[in-house]
Amino acid sequence: MNFPIDKAILNALDSVNDGISICDKNGVIIYLNEAAYKIVGAEKNDILNHAVARISPDKSMLINVLEKKKSIIDVEYFWSFKGKKFHLINSGYPIFDDYGEIVGAIDIFRSIERSRKLANSIAGHQAFFNFEDIIGECDSIKSVINLSKIFSNNDENILIHGETGTGKELFAQSIHNYSNRRNNPFVALNCATLPSELIDSELFGYEEGAFTGAKKGGKSGKFELANGGTLFLDELGEMQIHIQAKLLRVLETMCINRIGSSKPIQVDVRIIAATNRNLEEMVRNGQFRQDLYYRLKVLNLEIPPLRSREEDILLLSNYFLDKLSKKANKLIKHISEEGKSMLLNHTWDGNVRELENIMSRAIYMCDSDTITKDLLIQSGLETKTYDQIQQKKLTKLSKDILSKTLVKTKGNKREAANLLNISRPTLYKYLKKYNL
Repeated sequence: MNFPIDKAILNALDSVNDGISICDKNGVIIYLNEAAYKIVGAEKNDILNHAVARISPDKSMLINVLEKKKSIIDVEYFWSFKGKKFHLINSGYPIFDDYGEIVGAIDIFRSIERSRKLANSIAGHQAFFNFEDIIGECDSIKSVINLSKIFSNNDENILIHGETGTGKELFAQSIHNYSNRRNNPFVALNCATLPSELIDSELFGYEEGAFTGAKKGGKSGKFELANGGTLFLDELGEMQIHIQAKLLRVLETMCINRIGSSKPIQVDVRIIAATNRNLEEMVRNGQFRQDLYYRLKVLNLEIPPLRSREEDILLLSNYFLDKLSKKANKLIKHISEEGKSMLLNHTWDGNVRELENIMSRAIYMCDSDTITKDLLIQSGLETKTYDQIQQKKLTKLSKDILSKTLVKTKGNKREAANLLNISRPTLYKYLKKYNL
């Protein structure tokens, strides 16, 4: 040993979770803390007092520091040991004596997974919502929640389809938090908000110097950030065809290559994708790859629109009334009967998101304890004609329910109308609509 190390300092270093290794000026390992042995799965006699250049075929951080005689801070580093390859984040520092001569080097490192977990926590790559946050009592939404819980218990990919504002990400986050991946990252990427030339680098990352403007040190992509957890691809139908091919390849191999690198990186990621577009039609039109469609649609969820959840409209309205009035520091307790009627008769093209926005605007404009019809109109809720109300009612009865009812009544339309609690003219409108 070319320089002494105080025993108290060594004991302190053993309590650190980061790996620490020290070599002398000849590149011989003279110290590793307990964390270092654990990270690489080594015994003391495997490494201690051995020349670092002979331990691994990869050039070590310590040798780099000795040669350059300067610090190397926070770089990604791959190190091979006993047939295993370790992906690390390293910082190396030269050690000088009182005369400015280099006498050794120290390396501080941690696994890339631990660094990613910290980065994800800082960047907000985590799921906040649970199934308890999904408000609804109707059978259709309860059915989707139950199915989602079942899907949570395996690692197959999930495709969520639903109109804008139905809560697709709410379900994706809830599935993640209900799964065994809950303690790992939840990373979301909106495929519609990124230019096609950037989505490659966002998904797969890039190496330093890969292209003009590439960040120093490179950048991890969403797949790397989501490793061990869930990657949520929102607005999937907007993804460019050439990216679809690359995504398919990753799903088949669970291996990625950063832009500018030929070094493969293994990942363990569950994909939850969401779209409001008809992907089957896009497949027929050549706008979406059929093989990717079926790879993602291993499990499928259909989120019902708000207009088909009439019993939940007032439930959600009152939920938003309570939540948003507290946020606005107002004591608003009621929705007038005329206001309730308007809410029930609206078509809700924007679904739950539209309802929340309407209620939010109404609450901020309200100067009493009641949300009125006029206040809802001022907040953007349109009044509906009789024909529009009838058309909304017409969308509530599914073809499946109508067909089963007709089978039950052996084609008796009067009896079917009575069972469905609708008039015969309305029944005939349904029959015409569904070509029954």
